[in-house]
Amino acid sequence: MLTTLLVATTAIVLACAASVCLALSVAARSNAEELSRIERTLAQANYPLTENVLRQMRGLSGADFVLLDGQRRVVVATLALSEPDRELLKTEPPRRHIDTLADTTEIRLAGREYFAHVVPAAREATVTLGQHLVVLYSRDQWWSVAWQVALPIVGAGLVAILLAVALTTLIAGWLVRPIEALREQSERIAAGQFEPVAHSPRNDELADLANSINRMTARLKQYEDEVRRSEQLRTLDQLGAGMAHTLRNSATGARLAIELFQRKNPEAAASESFGTAIHQLEVMEAFIQKFLHLGRRTARRTTFDLAEVVAGAIELVRPAFDHAHVRLETRCPSEPILVEGDPESLRELALNLLLNALEATGGTRDPGARVVAETLVSAGHRAEIRVSDSGPGPAPETSRRMFEPFVSEKPEGTGLGLYLSRQIAEAHGGSIRWCREDDLTKFVVCLPSLENPTTEQRS
Repeated sequence: MLTTLLVATTAIVLACAASVCLALSVAARSNAEELSRIERTLAQANYPLTENVLRQMRGLSGADFVLLDGQRRVVVATLALSEPDRELLKTEPPRRHIDTLADTTEIRLAGREYFAHVVPAAREATVTLGQHLVVLYSRDQWWSVAWQVALPIVGAGLVAILLAVALTTLIAGWLVRPIEALREQSERIAAGQFEPVAHSPRNDELADLANSINRMTARLKQYEDEVRRSEQLRTLDQLGAGMAHTLRNSATGARLAIELFQRKNPEAAASESFGTAIHQLEVMEAFIQKFLHLGRRTARRTTFDLAEVVAGAIELVRPAFDHAHVRLETRCPSEPILVEGDPESLRELALNLLLNALEATGGTRDPGARVVAETLVSAGHRAEIRVSDSGPGPAPETSRRMFEPFVSEKPEGTGLGLYLSRQIAEAHGGSIRWCREDDLTKFVVCLPSLENPTTEQRS
């Protein structure tokens, strides 16, 4: 912007200088024409050039006059002349046609500088022959006229320069501040701080650039989160694979030991405690599968009844609900809901939602705590799994990130249950969402269904 201001200022100064020169030239030509008119007037005058007449002419034209006789002696003058001045006038200035004041002779009389021009006096206006009239135009008067001509132009030039400076400053502020903000934002992005630029009400190229930087910032933030999650999942997969295999083998061995004990002790086979222990071991095995399948899910696809899969998951967790004194309500259709996918993965999804709901309500010590599990076909011909709980709901700081990995409100939680549930739903062409409705926290899984049977609900 400084370069632009210098160019504009230089252009204004040059334009003003050219205008002043042109105006001074026009003024000089105008003064020369005035002297020419005086010359023509005196050449045609038929009245005597007395001192009174010359003084009147001085008042009308602003010039001084000196009348010389044939011997170059001063006859009449409108200014006081000294003896050296009189001697100077005996040297006749050149007589020629003048177009500008530059064509006149410059002399110094009575302590002042004059433009001098000799005019032959008319025969009728003189007493003796050969008289000449010297017309003197004061240089000070010329400079006064020049300043009167040049001052408005110079003033206009100064005003134009001030306006250029003000306009340049305004434009610089309008452009430089946003550019500086974008530069600082770019430096923050380079330092790893992916914060968007503040929205600007302006609608120009800089606003488009800011929007582009904001989009780039959002994508970089997304890429960073994805890379971080991938690194976390890779690390967890490497560390947990061995542990998961060991734990799964231990849980399987414990379940086989209990079943063997039941076969050897028929009288204890009907004990509810043994059934609960076997169910809990099966749930443990299902959770261990998370670590074994994390990030590399290669599920088989088949057609199956979603209601039956969800019912199986409900039966696995029902003892845990009874133990925690949380009422589990189920609403399943009388007709099958056919979907295509991996039944084991969807059973794991249902288990995740049911156990999350149990943990959300089991610690409240509310005698009215309940969880509602539904399987149905929605109006959009989509199969849905809905799990609602009467818990307090997620905290605001985690509510928007519930389906991200390693996000959990439980001190002992891994934050993988809902993340894996979202992966399973999306792998089946569906989606998962949550909402707070009628004091219930509701998770809804939508899946594409193969049929849309009539879904009469049974509890």
